[in-house]
Amino acid sequence: MSLELMRKWFNSLPESEKDLPLLHVGNAFYTPRQALYEVERGTKIGEQLQRLVEEGRFGTDLNALAKARLLQVLEKTPYKIGTLTGKAYSPEELAEMLKKGELTPELKLLMETEIELAKRTLGLAKKVVGGE
Repeated sequence: MSLELMRKWFNSLPESEKDLPLLHVGNAFYTPRQALYEVERGTKIGEQLQRLVEEGRFGTDLNALAKARLLQVLEKTPYKIGTLTGKAYSPEELAEMLKKGELTPELKLLMETEIELAKRTLGLAKKVVGGE
């Protein structure tokens, strides 16, 4: 995948996905925006990130990725999240539960949603490379 294809992939992403963790290299998660920046700079990290995108891999297991994405979403969420049982959680409560590994059915559902969104985001790279 060339730099131009990386740019095309990045530009095809919804704005909401460009700044959420997607790729993992070393001890850090990278957003698509950060990945493109590293590729444009020609860094070793950029090469590794580009390879992950080319291969359709995240560089970590899906649960770790979902947790990182969800924690970032919760940091920016200003309102409580209601459940079908009538309980409402603050973003801080959910983040703390997630960090402790207390996966309620609601958190499991939120993590599954993040996994699906991440798969779709990385899947767009295949469409760009394949010319779809």
